[in-house]
Amino acid sequence: MARDEPTTPGAADPLGDRLDSWKEIAAYLGRGVRTVQRWEREEGLPVHRLAHEKRGSIYAKRGELAAWWESRRVTLARTADEPAPPARPRFERLTSTTAMTSWPALSPDERFVAYVSDGGHDGTTPQIWVQQIGGAALRVTNGDREHLHVSFSPESTSVLFTVTGDSGPSIYEVPALGGEPRLVQRDASRGTISPDGRWLASVPRDRAGVRVAARGGAGFRSVAPELVDVACAVWTLDSRAVLIHARHGPSVEPDWWLVPLDGGAPVNTGIVRRFQAIGMFAIPTGAAWLGDSLVLSAAGPRGICLYRQPVVLPDCRPAGTVEPLTAGNEAAWLPSAAGDRLVFISSQADGNLWSLSLDADRVTAHGPLRRLTRGPMPLGYLTVTSDFRTLVYFSYRLGHGTIFVRDLLTGTERALNEAPPGEKGYPAISPGGSVLAFGLKVPGGEQARRPIVIGRLGDTSWRSLGEDSGGRPREWVDERRLIIERFARLNSIGVIDTATGDQQDLLVSGDRSIRNPRLSPDRRWIAFDASGPSEPPDVCVAPFRDAPLPEATWITVHRSASHPFWSADGRCLYCMPAGTNALVRNVIAAWSFDPDTGLRDEKPTIVYTPTEMTMPAYLPGTGPIATPDQIILVLGDFRGDVWLMDLGAGDGRGYT
Repeated sequence: MARDEPTTPGAADPLGDRLDSWKEIAAYLGRGVRTVQRWEREEGLPVHRLAHEKRGSIYAKRGELAAWWESRRVTLARTADEPAPPARPRFERLTSTTAMTSWPALSPDERFVAYVSDGGHDGTTPQIWVQQIGGAALRVTNGDREHLHVSFSPESTSVLFTVTGDSGPSIYEVPALGGEPRLVQRDASRGTISPDGRWLASVPRDRAGVRVAARGGAGFRSVAPELVDVACAVWTLDSRAVLIHARHGPSVEPDWWLVPLDGGAPVNTGIVRRFQAIGMFAIPTGAAWLGDSLVLSAAGPRGICLYRQPVVLPDCRPAGTVEPLTAGNEAAWLPSAAGDRLVFISSQADGNLWSLSLDADRVTAHGPLRRLTRGPMPLGYLTVTSDFRTLVYFSYRLGHGTIFVRDLLTGTERALNEAPPGEKGYPAISPGGSVLAFGLKVPGGEQARRPIVIGRLGDTSWRSLGEDSGGRPREWVDERRLIIERFARLNSIGVIDTATGDQQDLLVSGDRSIRNPRLSPDRRWIAFDASGPSEPPDVCVAPFRDAPLPEATWITVHRSASHPFWSADGRCLYCMPAGTNALVRNVIAAWSFDPDTGLRDEKPTIVYTPTEMTMPAYLPGTGPIATPDQIILVLGDFRGDVWLMDLGAGDGRGYT
């Protein structure tokens, strides 16, 4: 994880021989502050204290450190042939509220952790908390707006975070021990200060490129605006570049790009493709540095775990094998690191299909939940025949992407084995149940292929609609035409003729992304999500016809809501309003709907409010479906806590 030698042991140094802080000593030795403190305590690292000052005042001499390091190397060389039991990193649970917790950040001095949490009080707005490791937590924000994207200043004295609202995202800074938050930058998110303390990097509202501003300055400059859909940004340790997760074009696959501050061309690191090559999906929520390696969260056969990818500097290209750092039944994600220590969120990974009974009016829910499946996430993309007999969905519970076919009358189900081999996903069953479509995962370069395969259940004669359909199946219009969600920067909705392969636009916007299309049972209306850059989605409906539907025909049903779906008779439109946490949904709302005139209600009826479980809005394809007597939905307990992994306590290897 760390280098094998100090940065410049014993070399001539224009700054002099003396190092006056733990941070300077740690930087000189290429280790974390906590590691060098342990070396001083347990292995005789030559550190001096000023007797006339407080205990924290220390210094060290470079020559003495270099001599100690050389003696340590000799000792290690003498014992290299002696077998030693493999050490493991030490894990410590930092919070114990089992709350809706996210966005942890470890302070550079390794003493504090900040995070977003509802404190274990369901339904309340999550706030920013700061906690000394081993101590109590202090809430440092208030208010009813969403807080996210937490990071520390290099001095560990303040916390940066994003606040979202009707006017878009803004970056704020608050003292780590509490105080009045200060606005840092508007129309931007994911603010993070460079390790040298000179620069602020942020993601602009349109998520094109990255903003860089002098710390404390009023202006900023845009860097690499040709990179779009920027999901997150991480500084390199030398403060000379920013690593961002982005695309090099609307239809290009995303990856981690190295963006130099000196104006040099961005470099595609290929890290995402490295994970894809071994059958894992790197989750684009963030990354953390551990020495010369990046730590990311990825979904694969082990579940959602943390992995370490060594990279070659300065281009950050992957080198060596991907190493798992965590394993187990819980999901580990959102890593943040300092020195030899790493914090992350460990949350429940149990997301399954559940059934909720409907009253005779086919709108109001009643009775207890009924479990339909058991297994880990991801799971979703529910699709049902028009007679509501056959349900088809995607699941990862077998350790790889699998499509399952379920008989809703008998409760029996089976995996789809007769289709061509490969990682399958995005199923869509035709209204009559005669044809099934799904997408195949074909790893490749920046321009990955997305073929759509169609065939009949129980038949082995499957065919592909070309090498690349440019999207993924969502719902059939009839037994021939298929609605697809196109995969690009601004998602658009199209219709493909499965007999000829011809496509036409259906829903397209110049500045809004469109997702989660659902046709009414009579095929006269279409409901969908539409969201502007860095804005929450709105649920809209439009009259369906065989031509592009201009935005002037769209009707906004509910602002800050998502995942619309229809009742079995089409006289009710459901959706899930956003609550205090954008990652999940806690409510299903319903509007009375007239197929001839549209909406009949100004205000929705609350159909269901889960108490122990929530709906994962952060995962695509998790919208519910309704049959005449039930709502089938994806629910899970996604609450978790902040954990610390101390790799300096062992040999730096995670669990395998």
